[in-house]
Amino acid sequence: MAMAKKSNRRVPSMMVTVSGEGKADIEALVDNETFIKAVFIETVAGIQDAIRTNSKTATLFQLAKSDYYLELSKNQWKQALQTCIDKHIENEEYEECSKIKGLMDKIK
Repeated sequence: MAMAKKSNRRVPSMMVTVSGEGKADIEALVDNETFIKAVFIETVAGIQDAIRTNSKTATLFQLAKSDYYLELSKNQWKQALQTCIDKHIENEEYEECSKIKGLMDKIK
């Protein structure tokens, strides 16, 4: 049995400030292009690291330097990566699509 590799990835901390407006805050966050781009980048990076280290969960980022992390279980990886591909197609970033497709092919 091969030993799992240790992760060298530094999990970023996602700092999000909401003003307490509830649904309006969440909608503004989801419409924020910088936030969305960061989520897509960290989704790919987290899954790539989880595949490399033979982990069953992919850690995307830490929530506001707390003890909480946004993680995806292995059964969610392909759908998450497909969503990333869809976003890159929308932006005509086809080279990134190819890289992510290669990553999807590594998921067993």
